[in-house]
Amino acid sequence: MEAAPHAVRVSAFHMQQKEVTKAEWDAVRDWGLKHGFTDLNRCGGKAADHPLQRVTWYGAVKWCNARSEMEGRTPCYYMDAAQTLPYRIGDVDLANPMVKWDANGYRLPTEAEWEKAARGGLSGKRFPWGDSISHAQANYKSNAFYPFDVSPTRGEHPAYDDGDKPYTSPVGSFAASGYGLYDMVGNVCEWCWDWSRTYPVTAQTDPRGPDKGTDRVTRGDSWSYHAWNARCAARSSYSPGDSYFDLGFRTVISAVP
Repeated sequence: MEAAPHAVRVSAFHMQQKEVTKAEWDAVRDWGLKHGFTDLNRCGGKAADHPLQRVTWYGAVKWCNARSEMEGRTPCYYMDAAQTLPYRIGDVDLANPMVKWDANGYRLPTEAEWEKAARGGLSGKRFPWGDSISHAQANYKSNAFYPFDVSPTRGEHPAYDDGDKPYTSPVGSFAASGYGLYDMVGNVCEWCWDWSRTYPVTAQTDPRGPDKGTDRVTRGDSWSYHAWNARCAARSSYSPGDSYFDLGFRTVISAVP
């Protein structure tokens, strides 16, 4: 659930401009299957330049490690708190001590990092660009019930509703945020690192969520959700083994030399 507004400070990080595409997934997967990542699934994607979907949280995390190793970076995720065995196979419920947070490899954003990035430098606004939303700004499901949904077209985005679900759009089809990021609202929901919980209302610095839970947080709405879910503050969660046609992700890298 959402909490009252409160101060959250996050250290510097770099976020991928666009959601991971099917083409990106396939390229890393092909490499990973030859280098110890034996259970990376094919997952889904409407086209090479559309966002990957039907990916589990476990799959997203393993793919991050595979991409790190493929590019000669230090992996972020490990099977042990001593951080000696990189996470490559299986469905493992990782905890915070099993993450090398200062590594130069790829990882999922914490939900605090995700929200900072999504807001694009704006403070106190519903969306990365302001307080109203329309199909000119994002790929989501419009509904007149919400007064801040001012789209002249309703339902799924007419440019991408071709009768063959999912109704995703090519990544980067809409204007970038103030931070130069695309599709922080709509297209696919994005996995975050954190186990889901009621968020603390006290000031936080680099929060990473609890070490245990049942569901992992997703952010950002999708082509099949309404404007309420598209707000920067909106939170959802799924079991880490879930893989739906509106679940994808993007990566971050900690700011390291």
